[in-house]
Amino acid sequence: MKKNTLKILVILLILSSCNNKVEAIFKISNQTGFEIDSLKIEPMVIQDGKYISLKPEEEIKYSSDMTGIAKIDGNYRISYHQNGETIVKDFGYYTNGYPLEDLTIIEILSDTILIKSEIDNTY
Repeated sequence: MKKNTLKILVILLILSSCNNKVEAIFKISNQTGFEIDSLKIEPMVIQDGKYISLKPEEEIKYSSDMTGIAKIDGNYRISYHQNGETIVKDFGYYTNGYPLEDLTIIEILSDTILIKSEIDNTY
């Protein structure tokens, strides 16, 4: 009986560890008065990613999959097109391939980008 219980626990541990998806979550709002096109937020080590567009006053949640990146420290990069211009900004920090914050709130204004991190320390 103890042998079977141990086997079951080992199998459950293996199965649960295989499904660890690491994501950085962003809440983005467009306060520019213009449409933002080809917006992407990714860790610096990821060149490709998903692109989105935001209408004026639109707010969305955006997640960046960090599961497959190397377990290194780095920062994020936001890039987008607005009025024919490409805007690129580096921000934030992740460590060992994991985000430090639970949510990053990004407010895009006509002349700047405001970034605020939320960390839940209820553990």
